Amino acid sequence: MVLLVALVIIACNNKQPPQNTTGSTQSIISADTLPHSAWSVNGCAEKATRKDTKFPASGEYTDYPGLPSGDALGIKSNGDSIVYNRFEEHLCCRQVKVAIAKKDNIITITEYWFGKGCKCKCSSTVNAVIRQLPKGEYQVYAVATGTNPVDDKPTEGRDTVMSQKVTIR
Repeated sequence: MVLLVALVIIACNNKQPPQNTTGSTQSIISADTLPHSAWSVNGCAEKATRKDTKFPASGEYTDYPGLPSGDALGIKSNGDSIVYNRFEEHLCCRQVKVAIAKKDNIITITEYWFGKGCKCKCSSTVNAVIRQLPKGEYQVYAVATGTNPVDDKPTEGRDTVMSQKVTIR
């Protein structure tokens, strides 16, 4: 029922989009997003994205009962869609944007984490869905990148946080 939306980018032998050097996430996010895809974030990063600075005392997973349980996490097929859900512990005040790109049968979900981190820990889930995919086998990569949580300057690195082959029947 609830199709969640997420974030990340490419890895391995695939061409990766250029790194953001301007401090703005808009050019990275809007250029690659597929028309039949959507993403969302739940938890602490959701509040940061909405500019709500009232964080729970602990910032723990239990502060957000709406976060999916561990068995709901991962990359899975659902009809003609691929659903991505990932749990992340991070510094408070960080925000995330997601870009979803498809080239042939390779799908890359990129989580772009940005903003200076506050001195507390939080929990969030990043969710994404790619709809109306033709039948076939897809290699899905989830990649995390972004800015340094101390000075909010772009980082060079990209981490592949998930990888899964998914078949749409």
